[in-house]
Amino acid sequence: MLITQNQPPAPIFPKEAIYEQLERIFSHSSFATSDILKRFLSFVVDETLAGHSNTIKEYTIGTQVLNKAIDFTPQHDAIVRIHAGRLRRALNHYYKSTANGDPVYIAIPKGSYVPVFTPPEAAVNEDDDRHHDVFTLHSKKHVVLAVIPFSHFESDPLRIAFAHGLGVQLSTELSHQNFSMVSYFTMSRIAKKIVDIREIAPAVGAHFVFTGDIQYQEDNCRVNIQLINADTNQQLWGEAYQRKFNPVNVFGLQDLIVRKVIAAVAKPCTIDEKPARISMATVA
Repeated sequence: MLITQNQPPAPIFPKEAIYEQLERIFSHSSFATSDILKRFLSFVVDETLAGHSNTIKEYTIGTQVLNKAIDFTPQHDAIVRIHAGRLRRALNHYYKSTANGDPVYIAIPKGSYVPVFTPPEAAVNEDDDRHHDVFTLHSKKHVVLAVIPFSHFESDPLRIAFAHGLGVQLSTELSHQNFSMVSYFTMSRIAKKIVDIREIAPAVGAHFVFTGDIQYQEDNCRVNIQLINADTNQQLWGEAYQRKFNPVNVFGLQDLIVRKVIAAVAKPCTIDEKPARISMATVA
């Protein structure tokens, strides 16, 4: 059966008003640090205003916006859908967090990549049901988390093993908290190829990521861990754990830090809040 999709109505605003709205959107924190989202939204708006909305497809976005090769196959690569989800959430976040009386509401309806332009009073809130204003470790399975391997500058095998083991254990324990985890093995491979967190998270479809680093000074160890909203790049929580490090307490130290991380971030954290203050916690 052939399914046809109705084209959205023609814009009721002059092009100048729509492009002015784009400039307001791009100055917001949800877009200011994401060239991909700006390119994505600019492309679909340009094509729509030029009367080419019927050519806005997953393939054209992949090849013309995301620089995919001409043999790009959307059925086997979800990168366009991942960024489209990010774009919808970023637009929703923009309109929910600003009160500037913007005259144009730009949205990308689910099931389409063609933008629609409406007055704010006629807009329909299309929040992605996988995204929530309140984040908690007791969220549902459709919230996807990832642990990026902790950075360090060590050549000592034991210290390298500690960093790797901490990431594996944190990822494992988080998977027991009733939501989806990107496998740590996958994250380890991707982190070797991509260094920008703004590209790592969408590459695996993660909504939130844990990242950080490990520092050593003589027999002291400090572990810095942050929780990042992948859509806004906002740090929601951060903590530093410090303790003596020796071969005898490696497993115990991993266990203790992971338990403290789970306990700390289980408290709801509102995305619209300013980033949490990073505090120093000496692990007892």
